[in-house]
Amino acid sequence: MPTAAGLFVLGAFLYLAGAYPFFGGEGTFTVWSVPPGWRLLPLAGACAAVLVRRHRPVAALGAGAAFAAVDALFGFGIPMLLVLCELLHNAALRGSHRASRVLLRAVLFAAASAGVLALVVLHDGQAAVLLVILVLTVLFVPVWWAVELRRERELADAERARADQQATIAELDRRSAVAEERSRMARDLHDVIAGHLSAIAIQADAARSLREDPGAMEKVTAGMRENSLAALGEMRAMIELLRGPGPGAHDLPRTAPARLSDPGALLDSARAAGFDPTPLAVGDGRDGDAAAFLDPLPDGTPAAVELAAHRILREAVTNAVKHGRGPRLWLGARVRDGRLHVEVVNEMADGMFGGSTDEPTGGAAGAGGTGIGLLTMRERAAEVGGTITAGEHDGRWRVRAVLPLARTERDGRVDPGPAGR
Repeated sequence: MPTAAGLFVLGAFLYLAGAYPFFGGEGTFTVWSVPPGWRLLPLAGACAAVLVRRHRPVAALGAGAAFAAVDALFGFGIPMLLVLCELLHNAALRGSHRASRVLLRAVLFAAASAGVLALVVLHDGQAAVLLVILVLTVLFVPVWWAVELRRERELADAERARADQQATIAELDRRSAVAEERSRMARDLHDVIAGHLSAIAIQADAARSLREDPGAMEKVTAGMRENSLAALGEMRAMIELLRGPGPGAHDLPRTAPARLSDPGALLDSARAAGFDPTPLAVGDGRDGDAAAFLDPLPDGTPAAVELAAHRILREAVTNAVKHGRGPRLWLGARVRDGRLHVEVVNEMADGMFGGSTDEPTGGAAGAGGTGIGLLTMRERAAEVGGTITAGEHDGRWRVRAVLPLARTERDGRVDPGPAGR
């Protein structure tokens, strides 16, 4: 509204003051001479088109051009030229991209036509060139300026959209990292606590039936105490890790991670629950007994592989003690062809499992468990590029994991080998 009113007031002042002719003489290119007051009518119509230029830019320009044509019959004046420049600038800025391109071409065509017309009518080359320069200056510059301003705005909008997309991607990455960290923490908590608490629960249940045997009772309670202390120690180490460096952190005792080469506590826990662990030869298809539970690991074995093997072995033994039938329990870890084979076999209780459990929720879930144990073992194996299978084998329940021992020279990651690809 202020723009339309300002243009009309300025135009009226120029008409009344006699300063409106575009050219030197008032009658230059005049078809119909009228008093200056009558020229306010087409000016008012053009200013009315300015009122709707934001919502209908092309239609407003068309209406303004029609009133400008009428004003040209009276001798084109400066007030109408100012209104037409405003409508051209707005149409190029707010109209479609096609409309902007058409306006640029139309203004160039109008400048050329004006030059040819002046040359034909006036027979004056200098006047024709001057007219072309005036048209380009007065009409082309507003359109070109609007196109450039529009391009800058679109670039700024694209940059903002790109920044929003990057912020969205960053937020998704953050959520994914948080979810992955929560999953890892849940897996570590399960590994640290579930095995020990399961052993304590099984031993406590066994202790109720050993009240008349003080020696066996003492052995079971000693195993319960060892499992409790081990769980507390590993939980303290995890809390220290989560807390990070800070005041008083150096006062907390350090707990070394469990190692596959030291299965004594795991075997003692199984024996306290009434099982008889027996070394097992694995990796070559034989289920016969072996001289030792574990093969010595080669030098340079990744710590992640050894930790994953220990976690898998402990979880498999815990599941066997919880859901299997004693007293026989076979377990072993053997190095074959650059890979570590970890295997646990136990007698199956009636209705223990319903066949092979290649799915993460199989196995323990079928026997009243949640299946988290098998899922955790599978995730542990996948972290180091290994594989794991669990299911019935020759009338027994068998859990077998195959973990790579070599690292690639390219990026230091564990190489899964042919079995893990």
